[in-house]
Amino acid sequence: MADKRLKAFVTHGGLGSTTEVAYSGKPALMVPIFGVQPYKADMLARRRGAIAFSKYDLKNPEKLNSAVRSLVYDLKYKNNAQTLLDVLSNQPIDPKQNLMKNLEFAMKFPNLRSQVPAINQVGTIAHYYLDVVAFLTILAGFSLYVLYSLLLKIIRRVVSKKF
Repeated sequence: MADKRLKAFVTHGGLGSTTEVAYSGKPALMVPIFGVQPYKADMLARRRGAIAFSKYDLKNPEKLNSAVRSLVYDLKYKNNAQTLLDVLSNQPIDPKQNLMKNLEFAMKFPNLRSQVPAINQVGTIAHYYLDVVAFLTILAGFSLYVLYSLLLKIIRRVVSKKF
């Protein structure tokens, strides 16, 4: 990716290639296949340094040719990809240092209660919100019963007035 001869990069939008594209400053043609790849492709396309290209359009050579030509010859993609690289390279908090500090903290205080999520301390019912699900199910059932009863009364009155 660091080769100056590389004008554009074609990728499926996996985690590794998406990260590499973002940190390369090169425009990319993202052809997501499945899973979260469409979201990753859209993420880079929103920054206008990449084109999210549908896998279903691969059989259309005109669209593919147009997309590749746009990436190679339209400088806005190169400039936007370079801007993304600059933003990522100049973050106020270095992600690697942040990760290392958090790992060192966790190793220094491995059993610190404040670092354990509260959800780990509750039972199965609260963990899966079964109490909320049960309440909403009962509420929906009761609402449907009331609605059914009202509609039945209205229908009976309408039918009894006709005859």
